Amino acid sequence: MTDPGSRLTRHPAPVYPGISDSVRVSAGDLLFLSGVVGLEDDGTAPAEFSRAVELAYASLRRSLTVGGAEVDHLVRVNVYIVRLDAERLALWRATRDRFIGPGDLPASTVIGVDSLVGGAEIEIDAVAVV
Repeated sequence: MTDPGSRLTRHPAPVYPGISDSVRVSAGDLLFLSGVVGLEDDGTAPAEFSRAVELAYASLRRSLTVGGAEVDHLVRVNVYIVRLDAERLALWRATRDRFIGPGDLPASTVIGVDSLVGGAEIEIDAVAVV
């Protein structure tokens, strides 16, 4: 982020703890990331959903770094999860919270889907301020 003070406001979602429903940013260039999936290096889906989430967030971190950004530069994230249920939501949230601190939560949406490319169980797209 060119100006650490450019992240002006955060508004925690009133109903769901741990979700930020809006972030105001007024500085820097934007980095758009899409198709960040939780697949192994050989392109296969891991057997465990928790592993898939770890892989997706590790890939997100790498993509941010390559683009000149860091995790705390995220301002918008969409997460797509196959067979979204309470257990998968909890697993996703626990991993997300290790990668993104509670004070840095971007505006985000979690969406349950029937399937994703390549057999992935999670996909992330994001916008970061660089």
